[in-house]
Formats: sequence, C-alpha cells, structure tokens
Amino acid sequence: MVSQEKLQRILSRLKAQDGVRGIVVTNMEGLPLSSDLDPETTEIVAAIVTSLVGKALEAVRELREGSLSFLTLDTTKGQINIAPDVKEGLILVVLKSTT
Repeated sequence: MVSQEKLQRILSRLKAQDGVRGIVVTNMEGLPLSSDLDPETTEIVAAIVTSLVGKALEAVRELREGSLSFLTLDTTKGQINIAPDVKEGLILVVLKSTT
C-alpha cells in the first residue's frame, strides 16, 4: 500500500498543476480515502468512478487488451482523468478545467 506521506506528495504535485479543480482518491470498493472536494461531491465521484472503472476493467479483460492503465473523459467543462491501480487497490481521479 502507498504510504500516506507519499500519497500527500503526489496529491500536492497534482493540485499545483494548472486547471486542476479537484482530486479524489478512492479504493476499488468506492470508499473515498482523500479528497479536496466537498463531502457530497466526493461520495458521488467515488461511487460513479468505481463503477466506471469496474466496467472498463471488464471490457479490457473480455477484449484481451492487456490491463487498464488510464481513462480520460472529455467534457464540456474540461477533463476527468482516472488512473486505477488494481495492484494497490486505489483509483485516482483528477478533475481539470478547460484552459
């Protein structure tokens, strides 16, 4: 498991990037572990992204495309970047504004 100190360093670097609106770290079961969003939004993001990652992992497995490393959703407000780490049991979600 990633140490809390290492996780905080990573999150600090991500938050410092231009356009980052929010970051959520959740486990593979949808339990939020860290977030700079309000609690309600954090819960929603964690639940939806966990479900999405589960479906994406299933699709990659069924299509025999190796392993899932990253998802990017382009929206009218920017991007939602999702990095699942099945080995660590974590999902990193970064919400970015269009710049």
